[in-house]
Amino acid sequence: MKNWKTKLFGDNAFNFYGWNLAAILVCYGSARYVLHAVHAETAQAMQRDLLIGIYIVLLGCFGLLLQNYLARLAVKLEKTTDSKPAAPTHE
Repeated sequence: MKNWKTKLFGDNAFNFYGWNLAAILVCYGSARYVLHAVHAETAQAMQRDLLIGIYIVLLGCFGLLLQNYLARLAVKLEKTTDSKPAAPTHE
């Protein structure tokens, strides 16, 4: 049974296409700063732009790993709530 957790965080088409778009944006943003670093006039500007490019890639990796973790956790939490025994009734 799908509850709100697996619908929102689970493996679904929305997350698939969302992360494809996020990957394109992460690669574009990182490449933009790396290209700025290549054409930088000072060493400080070059280092700054390279570090920003690396940061963007790491942020994208963290987002993807976080979504993957939340998808697995949502499935596990819903399995535990579905398998709980019913409360005993006192007659």
